[in-house]
Amino acid sequence: MSVIKKSTMQSHVFDGISAVYAVAGGFTVSSGEVNLAASGLEVIELPVSESGGVNINGGTPSTTQFRVHGLTAPWTSHMTPGDVELTLEVPTNDENVLKLVYGLDTLTALSVSAIPKGTGTQTISGKGFGWPQKSVNLGLLIINDTEDKALFIKKAKLLASPQFNGEDKPFVVTLTGTVAEAADAESLAILETATDDN
Repeated sequence: MSVIKKSTMQSHVFDGISAVYAVAGGFTVSSGEVNLAASGLEVIELPVSESGGVNINGGTPSTTQFRVHGLTAPWTSHMTPGDVELTLEVPTNDENVLKLVYGLDTLTALSVSAIPKGTGTQTISGKGFGWPQKSVNLGLLIINDTEDKALFIKKAKLLASPQFNGEDKPFVVTLTGTVAEAADAESLAILETATDDN
């Protein structure tokens, strides 16, 4: 009999977040490798809220029990897996981020003139994005706080929702969704930097 001791597992802990990167459409894995430089994909670093800005929940399974008379324990039972849920809270209205999370190629130019300012007026302008209700696929790479590990999500299916409460948070776009192609063996991984054994 062999025993694997918990003391050997302490270095295998993913904790903290220093950066979150996203790729439109998700990652393509070829022979167990993702080469971002060779792929030509645009990688966007998403600002995420420090408090509750990233939440990944594997889903709580439900249990169904079948009982027979005379026994206090279930005769048999079966479990149904829960649904994976991802939430990212992104506090920015940057044009690149809005196009990414709403799956848009362009945003609409918009300006408003004669806005009161002091004793005069001003003109303000920006880009409109509407409230598109379509989901997008994003590949996610979440880097830990010591920048030597990453949580890899090959493809997440997410829906963007803008929110602003005018109190303790700025304007945020909240992405909510699940892992797409979750049965794929490469859909989720915790990656570590290569160590030098010399």
